[in-house]
Amino acid sequence: MESIREITSFSHSGINHMWYPFSGELGDNFAVISTETYYQLHDFFAILQSMFATNNHYPDIARDENISDSQRYLTGYKKRTECSVIFTTDANSYKLSRCFWGKYSIEARLQKIGSNIVYHGQNVIQMLSRFHKPFFINETTLYNNKSMIFRPDSDLSRSSMAAMVNNWTKMVGIRDFRIELDYAGNWTSLVNDESNFSHYRTSRYNQKPLIPPPIRILTHLAQAVVRKRTFGSCPPMLSPFNIENLNEFEAIAMLDLIKNVSIEEGLQFVVGINAKSHINSMVNAIETPKLSIYSS
Repeated sequence: MESIREITSFSHSGINHMWYPFSGELGDNFAVISTETYYQLHDFFAILQSMFATNNHYPDIARDENISDSQRYLTGYKKRTECSVIFTTDANSYKLSRCFWGKYSIEARLQKIGSNIVYHGQNVIQMLSRFHKPFFINETTLYNNKSMIFRPDSDLSRSSMAAMVNNWTKMVGIRDFRIELDYAGNWTSLVNDESNFSHYRTSRYNQKPLIPPPIRILTHLAQAVVRKRTFGSCPPMLSPFNIENLNEFEAIAMLDLIKNVSIEEGLQFVVGINAKSHINSMVNAIETPKLSIYSS
């Protein structure tokens, strides 16, 4: 199987809360996508994840004889969304184009750049199933404490990942916090009562302490580093990053740390934030258009 190494660029014609056209070119190792609202950010990552999915291609729902039933029972009266992504693997570069009606893919095209090879329809889905796909990280608590990118295979990898996260938190100025990792790949947070993240501690309604979002993104970064060192490669990672519990210095320091580690380790990490304009300018974020420009 080929491993996707880098997502080079993206574009879409509009989807849900992000109903306007949006496109951008990503850096080799690190990029920040900044939206006006967190809902837009969620829709952006959802459409990119759908691009690489292999279980959402149903062209028959858009056939003339099926349109009324599809709108009634499946999609509602959704507009079509066209999306394209250029990505590179170990050996080739590809342009993937798909058309969505609601959450369903109804058209698909995959071109191997620099050649005349083009796949259509179900052949695209078969090709996508042969790739190690990017990691799309969500903010749900279901996997909050789990290792999604690399599960420790030895005491050395387990202790190394935990040490990385604990050292990084200190580097960016987050104190009174310590992280632990068990052999099953479960992360545990130990929070001081005076920490900004003390509200994430275990309660009688929540048997597992949640990992605060700023720390959680570092656990994924540590997993990616060890995966790359173990296997020689790691697919791109795309993650939203809720910075509301961080001050401006901590937020910028965190993003700068992720950028530097990604460059040093040869990773690609795409972070999504909804931040103020001055933070966007300092981290060179790819910003969505201001919705005010569409107002008359």
